[in-house]
Amino acid sequence: PHTGGLGAPPPEVKAPPTPGGPSWWRDPIVKDGTTGPVGSGYLWGPSDTDPDAAAETVRAGRPSADAPFRPPAPAPAAPGPRSIGGLVFLTALVAGGLGTGLSWEQQPLGTALQIGLVAALAVFGLGLLVSSALGRTGFGTVLMATVTAVLLAGATMLPKEISTDWARQEWRPAEVAAVQQGYELGSGDARLDLSGVVVPPGETVRTRLEVGAGRAAVVVPAGVTVKVRAEAGLGEIRLEEGQRVQVRINSDQTSQRTLPPPQGSKPAGTIELEVEVGVGQVEVSRAAS
Repeated sequence: PHTGGLGAPPPEVKAPPTPGGPSWWRDPIVKDGTTGPVGSGYLWGPSDTDPDAAAETVRAGRPSADAPFRPPAPAPAAPGPRSIGGLVFLTALVAGGLGTGLSWEQQPLGTALQIGLVAALAVFGLGLLVSSALGRTGFGTVLMATVTAVLLAGATMLPKEISTDWARQEWRPAEVAAVQQGYELGSGDARLDLSGVVVPPGETVRTRLEVGAGRAAVVVPAGVTVKVRAEAGLGEIRLEEGQRVQVRINSDQTSQRTLPPPQGSKPAGTIELEVEVGVGQVEVSRAAS
């Protein structure tokens, strides 16, 4: 048949190629209406020669014949500075524990806590300084440093009389001559029992009980007049007045009372008491007649 000229019929329709075979639509149509290979390959579409190699090229992330305009894979970002917040926290914890532990037996409670907290705060400060040049620290490190500073301020307010040993101590003098001018206990339960002391009428016995932290309890004889000055830095004051108990819970609480003897009791002298506790309870009670 005639294939040239303006009235030439279109090319004969062809069936789609089988997989792996040549693709007739890849070949350009020449002037006479026929097709023919031009060049060694096409700009897109699967490879006619080696489909497996084309798939491997795609999996490898390299530009292939079916995607010549695919953008290259982004380069991995450079790693940022390594966080040292965890290391700083652990070091501060160890430093604080060592500082408090090594001074626990030799120093009062407040001083021992101050030594440990100062050591921990120094580690936090050093960690923040190092992080400005090497590594980095997050908000948690700044927060822990702030909490440590607040605890340090609180530790400085603890009375120096508070010791690190909690003990139970009781004094029970049997006569006026055996009553000491003062009794002291760092931390614990202190009890001064004066119920066995006979104070003659007209005489006055003076004594003092001081506890850093805990309970300071005094038991006075049944028939004496008691002049008491009780002070609690933070805690409770319980004074027995006749059959009534007065309770005060406050900070920096001071109470001065004169407790008269119960009605019908034998005449007796006077006991002047000063009872002081830094943190805890002050209790003055009367022995049963």
